[in-house]
Amino acid sequence: MNERWRWRGSVAMLAVALAFFLYPLLPNDDVINSDWPAFATGARLIISDPGHLYDLHAQQRVQLEVTGGRTLVTLGIHGILPFLAPAWVALLAVPFERLGTDLGGRVWILFGLVCLAGGLYLATRTHPSEGLRRRGATEMLPGFAAVPTALMLLNAQLDGIVALGVGAAIALRSRPYLAGLALGLTLMKPQLMLPLAVAVILARRWQVLAGWAAAGAGLLATTAILNPRWVLDWLGQTRATVAPASREVDLPHLGVLLPGQAQTIAVAVLTLVAIALVVYLARRRRDDFRATAAVLVAGGVLAAPHALPADLVLVAVAMAVWGRARWFDWLGLSVAALVAALTPAPVPAVVGIALIGWVCVRAAGVASRRSIEPVPASAR
Repeated sequence: MNERWRWRGSVAMLAVALAFFLYPLLPNDDVINSDWPAFATGARLIISDPGHLYDLHAQQRVQLEVTGGRTLVTLGIHGILPFLAPAWVALLAVPFERLGTDLGGRVWILFGLVCLAGGLYLATRTHPSEGLRRRGATEMLPGFAAVPTALMLLNAQLDGIVALGVGAAIALRSRPYLAGLALGLTLMKPQLMLPLAVAVILARRWQVLAGWAAAGAGLLATTAILNPRWVLDWLGQTRATVAPASREVDLPHLGVLLPGQAQTIAVAVLTLVAIALVVYLARRRRDDFRATAAVLVAGGVLAAPHALPADLVLVAVAMAVWGRARWFDWLGLSVAALVAALTPAPVPAVVGIALIGWVCVRAAGVASRRSIEPVPASAR
C-alpha cells in the first residue's frame, strides 16, 4: 500500500513539474508583472549606459521602453521595479533581453526552472563517498513540485541559478577548488550565502574558498570594465530593498520594525545573530555532510538581510540535500510559502522564521532512515 501511494504521489508531482514548465508558454501578462522587467532594464543599461546602471531615473526611462509604456501593477511597486542585483546579473540577462521583453522573459523563466531542476538533481544524486543508494527522483521531485518553485516562476527570480551552484558544489565536493568555482553561481544572490561563507572560513576549507573567490573575481573584473564604480553605486541602493512593507521571510527583517535610527543597527545585529545560530547548528552535525549542508543552505535564507518568499526555493533544496524530510515537512514548506506570499508584513517574516528554524533544527538534531537505504554488498 505504501509503495502504491508513493507511486501515485510521484506521478502527481511529475504532473505539477510539467505544469511549471508549460506555464511560461501560455499567453499571459505575468512576464510584465514579475521581476523580469527589472532584469531586462539592467540588461539594457549595462550595454547602453553602464555608468547609470543604478540611477533610478535612468531605470524608470528604460523600464518604460522595456514594458512598452505599460506600468507594473504588482503590489507595492508603484510603476517601477528597480534593478538592484549585482551588475553581473544584468550581463547574464543581456541575451534574454535581446529576444524581446515577452519572449525573453519566458525563456528567462524556463532557464531558471532548468537550473533549479539541475541543481536538485546534482544535490540529491549519490556521491561515491556516501556508501549508500539514494532515491534521486523521490527526493528531487518534492523539492521541485512545491509552492516555492511556483513563486520563483511567477516572479522570474534567480534562485534556480543559485540552486544549481549549490547542487554542483555538493556533487563536486571531492574536488574542492571546482566546488568553489561552482559556488560562483550563488553570487547571483550573495546575501543568501552568508552562513555558508562563514562556515567555509571557520572550517578552513581554503581550496573551496579560493575557487569561490576566483569566480567572484572573474565576475567583478568583467563588470568593472564596463563600470568601475558599480559596486559603490550598488551598495548605495541595496538599502532600498529592505522596507517595513516588504514580504520578507528572514530574521533581520524584524529590525526594520524599530524606529528609523535603530533600523540599520538592528538589521546588522540580527544578521550576525542568525549567522551564528546557523553555523552553530551546522557544526553540531559536522560528521554528517548532508545535514550540515542542509542547515547552511536553509539558514542562508534565515540570515539574509533581504529574502522574499520565492527564496524559500533554497529551503526546498536544503531539504532535498538532507534527504530525510517527511511528508509533513514538505507540506509545511508549501503552506508556509503560500502564506508568506499572500499575507502582509510582518506575517511573512514570522512564518519564514518558524519554517526555516524548524528545518534547521530537524536537520541538525533528528535523523531518519526512511529516505536512505544501504547499498547491497554486491554493489559496493
